[in-house]
Amino acid sequence: MTGAIDVPRGADVRLKVRVETAWLRQAATIELDLPRNLTCAACDGGGCDKCERAGAVSIRGRKDPTETLRVTLPRQTADLETTDSGRSIVVRIPERGGWPERKGLPRGILMLQVLPAEAADPSVRLVPSEIPLAEVVPEAVAAPARTNWTLIVAIAVILWILFLIWLRLSGHG
Repeated sequence: MTGAIDVPRGADVRLKVRVETAWLRQAATIELDLPRNLTCAACDGGGCDKCERAGAVSIRGRKDPTETLRVTLPRQTADLETTDSGRSIVVRIPERGGWPERKGLPRGILMLQVLPAEAADPSVRLVPSEIPLAEVVPEAVAAPARTNWTLIVAIAVILWILFLIWLRLSGHG
């Protein structure tokens, strides 16, 4: 998480998801669809002033499209249990929580609790690698470096004109 956590913002929310233990070991990137209503982080669902005694905070309107979140999991090297009481991690994601009632404030923080499990929740998907590293390396080595001479000449001409203008304005030319 970046930025201060004690600045005015919308309500903080909490979401618990289960991911495959192997995904935590490899620091995989996951994608999940956020539900419209999330547990209030201030009262953990019990009801407080932040959530107007509801225990939950809406992060979008009823007719708004589903919000998809992409997160790269932190690599876990310790022994991970795959039970509900097992070790979990919490990823704080700024500006993904509830909308503030006053305009001009950022959204609250989403505290994503990630639990290791044998199978991931249905709403959680593994994002495959875009391009395997083995395919990138041969192309990068085989392709010779090309210079765009037109761009270099254009930049040189612009710099020369700016230099002449500076000379004229400074009284040297």
